[in-house]
Amino acid sequence: MNLAQVLRTAPDAPSAFQSARQRSAELYADILAVAPGGDGRVDIEAVQSRPSILRRTAALLSEALPPGTDRLVCAAPDGIAVTTALALHTGLPFATVTGTGDDARLTGEAHAGEHAVVVVPLVGAAQGAPQDAAPGPAQGAAPVVRAALDAGMRVSHVLSVLDSGSASGDRSVADVLREQYEVRFHALFPALPALPTTDQKEVDPR
Repeated sequence: MNLAQVLRTAPDAPSAFQSARQRSAELYADILAVAPGGDGRVDIEAVQSRPSILRRTAALLSEALPPGTDRLVCAAPDGIAVTTALALHTGLPFATVTGTGDDARLTGEAHAGEHAVVVVPLVGAAQGAPQDAAPGPAQGAAPVVRAALDAGMRVSHVLSVLDSGSASGDRSVADVLREQYEVRFHALFPALPALPTTDQKEVDPR
């Protein structure tokens, strides 16, 4: 395959030349650049307003989707942008959950027995919640999972772009979701870590 063929078949040009680790590190750096967390918070709306970030995020999230996924489920309006990007990338339909807490309800097309995956852009402290509210570590994900389960869907995973790392004691987001709902949790990146290092570039032999 020559260079022109590689460029035509690659989803985007960088993927033809960068390793998966490099692409992931570059995306992470871009996310933190548009959503600085100097005060300990992440502006997830800024992350979801960049088409180039959404496109690459959807590609990485698609790799974490379990086989046999029938439908994506997200909270409206917070999760619609990233879930739409993932739906366009994979061809999977999605339903939304409106309301909060015990009032959360599934809306749109969804069928009992479908294998659903919940998509939540940011897992951790509730967006807009008071800092002293001390929400549980699965805040934001749990109501969506419950609404999908109440509709008769089979939920296996919660996928997130960023994990804020808020936890109650030693119980992480993954622990809570597994213990309460038997659901696995996967986040692409922690919200406020040290940046991952990229692979060293190969030296051009010419």
